[in-house]
Amino acid sequence: MSRTAGTPAGDDNAHPAACSRRSSTITTPVAPSVPAEEEPAADGAAEHGASEASTRTRPRPSPLPRHSDSEKPQTATDSSDSVALMADDVGVGARVRKFLLSPPTLLTAAMTVLAVLLNRHRMALDLAGGRLFPVESLGQTWSSYLASWHPVGGGSAAPPPAALAVLGMLGTPVGSPAAAVSLLLLAALPLAALSAYRATRALPVSRERRALAAAGYALLPPAIAGLVQGRLDVVVAYLLLPLVLAGVASVLHGGAGRRSTGGLSTAAATALGIAVLGAFAPLLHLMVLTVALIGFVVVPAPRVTTLRRASGLFAVVLLPLGLLVPWPAVVIQRPAVLLHGVGAVVPEQVPGWLRLISLDPGGAGVVPWVGVVVVAAAVIALAIRPSRAMLPGLGLALLGAVAVVLLIRLPMRPLAGGDPRPGFTGGALLFAGCGLLWIVLLAGRTALAGRTAEPTRRWLGNHQWGKALSVTPWIGVAALSAAAVALGASGPLTAGPPAGLPVLAPSLAAELARADTSVLVVGAPGEPVRLTRSRTARFGDDDIAPLRATGSRLQRVAAALRGGQPGETSAAIADVAATGVQFVVLPTAAQGARALAAAGPLARSAPRTADGRPVLRVVRPVPGAELLGPALAEQARSGAAPPIEPGVSGVLVPAQPPRVAVRVAPGAEGRLLVVAANDEPGWQASVDGRPVPVVRGWGHQVAIPVRGTSAEVRVIRSDVARTALLLLEGALFLLVAGTALPSRRRPNR
Repeated sequence: MSRTAGTPAGDDNAHPAACSRRSSTITTPVAPSVPAEEEPAADGAAEHGASEASTRTRPRPSPLPRHSDSEKPQTATDSSDSVALMADDVGVGARVRKFLLSPPTLLTAAMTVLAVLLNRHRMALDLAGGRLFPVESLGQTWSSYLASWHPVGGGSAAPPPAALAVLGMLGTPVGSPAAAVSLLLLAALPLAALSAYRATRALPVSRERRALAAAGYALLPPAIAGLVQGRLDVVVAYLLLPLVLAGVASVLHGGAGRRSTGGLSTAAATALGIAVLGAFAPLLHLMVLTVALIGFVVVPAPRVTTLRRASGLFAVVLLPLGLLVPWPAVVIQRPAVLLHGVGAVVPEQVPGWLRLISLDPGGAGVVPWVGVVVVAAAVIALAIRPSRAMLPGLGLALLGAVAVVLLIRLPMRPLAGGDPRPGFTGGALLFAGCGLLWIVLLAGRTALAGRTAEPTRRWLGNHQWGKALSVTPWIGVAALSAAAVALGASGPLTAGPPAGLPVLAPSLAAELARADTSVLVVGAPGEPVRLTRSRTARFGDDDIAPLRATGSRLQRVAAALRGGQPGETSAAIADVAATGVQFVVLPTAAQGARALAAAGPLARSAPRTADGRPVLRVVRPVPGAELLGPALAEQARSGAAPPIEPGVSGVLVPAQPPRVAVRVAPGAEGRLLVVAANDEPGWQASVDGRPVPVVRGWGHQVAIPVRGTSAEVRVIRSDVARTALLLLEGALFLLVAGTALPSRRRPNR
């Protein structure tokens, strides 16, 4: 009794009881481990033996091991070094092992393997195809975004898509937006899984369950379909949607328990994410704002957080619009952008309603009905463990379903032209998938933060049902993985020249760039007609809104060229020649032969494209501008069509719209300088430094009257408004990005 009674209170952990039993030579009293209910007895023993142990000398605690071999003692330096090395080795090894076996590491490794298998035929840095047209170089991408006028469709001053700025920023570190987009597509699976895992960190759910739900999100059928079909808008939403929704939820709760700077940083980061989302998928941007506004009204929060919640809502609603200016104006004026998002115009396949319910958006890369495992898991979760916390997930799923119905029931004509068509439902189904996985994840809540999981239904609470349900998520993830690997390698996204996009022969492409003329690509009936200068279509061209009259005019020209009637074909060739078209690409060989025969001396044959389409060479394209004599000038100002007779023409003037500078020699009065660009507000002209009015030539082109004396004619477009908007946008971006950076001091968690 006296051997165990002399230890001071509170030192019962200094020496384990097992050590006192093993070593009989140690005279220092050691307190044994005593259960809680036996502590009073131990206290009494301590009081009884205090005087007996008071005369004994107790050694000072030491982290060094005690050696029984006194003949070969270690020095203090040698002993401490060996123990420190041993502790470091054990600590580093344990930490490395813990890191390698942690759920996020295993999740990343598994998704990386699946990404390699899914993209086994796409390992390149020039991916294109489907809705993804080839991306321009870094300098050309920034030039296209910063320019106030774009040589697309005969010329348009419409704002370019804000997605070009995002691609420019992503491409700056790697030197090429095309490489950045390819890396984003190749690494989409692990990035999306980590995004979903990170977004669920605030939930009272184990890390293993979070990783399993993140794997399910990364393998959702609409995400795989969007990836293999080259739908960059869906892929960007796929990567950002979990983080954006988690940020909105944090803002709506007022950042309870956080410092004000932490809440401001979260709101700014969420606003940046919403802005990037809106640059590619405006419909999902609108859906996220709907969630934020509804959540602000219905989510309960303490009164003291009202101001913080209101400021956070202001940030996530208005800051993205400021960062995207002037792109939101295009979305408002042309609602088709909401429906179709950013990307090339392609035919859409709408599956049946039952397949849509199973999260199948249609098209390549989807195994029919495999998504039903996610829907079934959500239904089972609602049946087993219903909770009010599942209502937000149910709301997300219902909002996604409403968006799917609107996308199918409201077909619209794309910006680039063509027949009206429904929108791709992949983004809306991703939104619904987030809600379904939220429900599934909350069904597995654990006893965290002092809260216990809600009991299951009794009729499902027995051991056999519990064991079967615990295996079900693994089966679902395995099914989604097998489906992704099986059909993920298919689809139009590929390395190299994409199918469906004409690739000119190298000699023609070089001539086109050297002469700075245009190419007209005529598609099948119902498809858009693409008119671009110096190159074929690139990413973002289909998202630059043309003049409404331009679309109908190009459709008439395309119909005449496909028809191959002599008079109509000649008029169409003369019309496009006046706008600077040098090459015309037709869809089939038969149509090319008919058009060539009907064009007469206005066109000649040229080498075919890489996919075998016929190409016509226009004999006399306008290289920027044309100076017309008095007779032709009067005809041009009347709105008539250009003449089809080969000998009736003006003087060709090499120029590069929208800036034209020409010195005109003396000549007859009543001449007209016609620029190969569509007439729209914003053009300014001067003759010898004096402003002159801008008129129309050939019904739709910019024209400037020229008198008979020698004169210097200048034609420009004002960039003041565009430059001011870009400066404001850049300043706002720097402010928001700086605010979004986390502070160095973080609250204890």
